[in-house]
Amino acid sequence: MKAREPKAAVRVGGRPMAARVVDALRGGGASRIIAVVGHRAADVRAAIGDGVEYVIQDEQLGTGHAARCAEQALPGWEGPLLIAYADIPLLGTRDIIALVDRHVRAGAAATLLTAMFDDPRKLGRIIRGENGRVTGIVEARDATPEQLSIKEINVGVYCFRAPLVFEVLQGLTADNAQGQYYLTDAIGILAARGERVEAVALRSARNGMGVDTAEDLAQAQRIWQVGEAL
Repeated sequence: MKAREPKAAVRVGGRPMAARVVDALRGGGASRIIAVVGHRAADVRAAIGDGVEYVIQDEQLGTGHAARCAEQALPGWEGPLLIAYADIPLLGTRDIIALVDRHVRAGAAATLLTAMFDDPRKLGRIIRGENGRVTGIVEARDATPEQLSIKEINVGVYCFRAPLVFEVLQGLTADNAQGQYYLTDAIGILAARGERVEAVALRSARNGMGVDTAEDLAQAQRIWQVGEAL
C-alpha cells in the first residue's frame, strides 16, 4: 500500500476504509458491529472509532481464523451473521440489504456477494455446479488455469447462519498456498454437506473492489470522486 497507516485505516473519500464498511453494514440493518483487530490494533480502533465492539486476533492466521475469533463475543447467537472484509470501501448499503433479504427468504446456510470482473487477477473465483449452484470458492493462488479463467469473483461479504458457521469454522484446515485458515473454505464445506448456499450479484462490480495496492487505492479514490460508488 505504501501507506503509513494499517490498510484498514487508509482513507478513501476522506474516511477510513474499515469505517466505510462499518457504515454500509450498519445502514444495511446490522444491529451489532464486532471488529476483529490484530496488526496495529490501536490504529485500527482509532480509525473506526466508538460504537463498535472489538475482539483481538492475537495471531494473524487468516480470514477464517479472524471470523472464529468473533465467536467469543456472540455466545448463544442464533440467526443471520454478516461477515465483511475491511478493505471494500465502495460497498453500499443496498447491496447489504439485498444480501440479507436473499439469505432470509431462501433459508440459506450462507449467502455471499459476487461480481463479474473482466480481469479478476488475484481475486477468489466462484465455483458453480452443473445446476448453477455455488459449490465453493477457490483463491487465485490455489486455482487451476481453468478456474483462473472464471470471471465471477468473491467480494468478501457474506451472510451466514449462526451458530452453524462457527461449527464449520472450527473444522477449517490451513492446507493451502498461504498456510492460512480461509473463511472462503466454509462455503465449500456447507455446500458439500448439502446446505443451501446462495449468491447475490452486486448491482455494480466496482462496489466490490478490494484495495490491496497503491494502484487500487488510486482507482478507488477516482471512483469515489466521480460518484460512481454509491
